[in-house]
Amino acid sequence: MNFDKKTYNNAFWMMSEKIISILGLFFVTSFVAKYVGPSVFGEISLAIAIFQVVQIIAQMGGDNILFKRISENELSGVTLMKASTLLRGGAYFFLSICVVSYFYFFVEGNAFYYILAVSIAYFFSAIDVALIYNNAMLISKLNTIANVIGLFFGLLIRYVIAYLELNPLYLSVPIVLTTLIPFIIRLIIFERKKNNIFPDGYSININKMKKYSKYMFLAGVGIVAASISVAVYSRVNQFTLGAVDGTASVGVYSVALTLSTSWGFVSQALITSFYSKIYSTDDRLISLEMAAKLNQLVFFISLAFISLIVIFGQFVLTVLYGDEYSSAYIPMVILCIGSMLSSLGTVSYRYIIKLSGYYFLSRKMFLLLIISLPLSYFSILYYGIIGASVSFVIVELLSLTVMNYFFSNGVIWKMHKMSFAKWRVS
Repeated sequence: MNFDKKTYNNAFWMMSEKIISILGLFFVTSFVAKYVGPSVFGEISLAIAIFQVVQIIAQMGGDNILFKRISENELSGVTLMKASTLLRGGAYFFLSICVVSYFYFFVEGNAFYYILAVSIAYFFSAIDVALIYNNAMLISKLNTIANVIGLFFGLLIRYVIAYLELNPLYLSVPIVLTTLIPFIIRLIIFERKKNNIFPDGYSININKMKKYSKYMFLAGVGIVAASISVAVYSRVNQFTLGAVDGTASVGVYSVALTLSTSWGFVSQALITSFYSKIYSTDDRLISLEMAAKLNQLVFFISLAFISLIVIFGQFVLTVLYGDEYSSAYIPMVILCIGSMLSSLGTVSYRYIIKLSGYYFLSRKMFLLLIISLPLSYFSILYYGIIGASVSFVIVELLSLTVMNYFFSNGVIWKMHKMSFAKWRVS
């Protein structure tokens, strides 16, 4: 039931990279936000939200499938990685062309250029399967180094643009570089390591590519609906705010969301690192106990960070973003609760993946999407940004508890009981 030193070290490296990213984004992105104002910042935030959805659709649920396979069998997992890259890249290219073409004709001003830049940036994120390999093999140190280098150049250019008061359109350049540079670094490192993975005489021929591509597609069908639903319902508030209240509200909400989820890197690093061990454990009871222990750890870490944000959140908002974003404090506190529920939900989600509950997840997430659309619309219509924040919490609570308890004779309910009671539950 215990996690080894390598697991904790991997989590530490993931946290280190995220700490640097968060600090950099706070100081530079907040500087940019004050420079361009809520409306332009809202346009950039909307563009990012849109292509996060496109990326998730193109991945077809492959991230979790690849992570699980690599954790269980490195050689088979790497072969599956190779086969999935073409599927991911092709799907993303087709979807992004459709989205970019639509916005070319229907958006005004500079928004199109931000959308185009974000579409290119997320292409490299979509095909970056080496990142998944490093996480699954507990060598996230390589991801940290690559991301920090990319982040350094991206944030440096953003700062120079804002400091020199250049045309905000130049922000498109660092948007692309922030994902392109880490992608290139990880690809070079992986290609050099690849020869040590494949045994002598092993090759990935056309037949293997077809076989593994077919598996990835068929396995992904069960989870792609869940991935799409998650992508939409988790960002539906941003889309609805843009339609009902305008991009300025999206900008304020995005700031609140950024700060409220800023601590999530700690829990996500632990979850990603520990699940490599959980996926490789055959004994179901032991794996459930490990997941329950992780769930408890995430809960108490979340409570600690929520307390800090409640106490210091208003001060941080004023210093980093200025008075224009002062209204983000209350939504930020509410969204902190939703962020905690989301982190706990990830623990349950990945355990369902371990038990191959892909079709359960697709039905569950689709139902959540149906619930979230009217809930988000009417909450925002009557209560604005506060309503958006509350609707996020309600949806995450349903996702974590009631919706999950129908899976596999209530195994998630058992996990939750085990998190705060005795380790073994019959």
